[in-house]
Amino acid sequence: MFGERLKQLRQENNYTQEQLAEMVDISKRTLINYEQGRCYPKQTEILSKLASIFNVTVDYLISEEDRYVQEASERGGGSAAKEVAAFLTSARTMFAGGRLSEEDKDKVMRKLNELYWDSRAKNREKYGKGEK
Repeated sequence: MFGERLKQLRQENNYTQEQLAEMVDISKRTLINYEQGRCYPKQTEILSKLASIFNVTVDYLISEEDRYVQEASERGGGSAAKEVAAFLTSARTMFAGGRLSEEDKDKVMRKLNELYWDSRAKNREKYGKGEK
């Protein structure tokens, strides 16, 4: 979402990737990675600069889903971010118009919840109880 919005705003404002990258003080390669959804700005000042350039809010640029991916990246690196992004994409697709009935969607959510808590308990047993 962030990358798509960023690219759309850049194009609507007739900026080249080179121009926008220079305005934000990042490399063109970094901007390309943002637009292609490969990574997110790690510094809030970059998000603030982009929001200011396009006269939008930071919240408009980066959705709640993007924040989850960004946080996963900060905690677990690129592979964690990719896993979270893939999971969220699959879940969004399944719940937004997939072939599951409402009853089946409810069952999936209950099972995901169960799997999460089971895995969390097993990880606490394996790695110690100091984690909150």
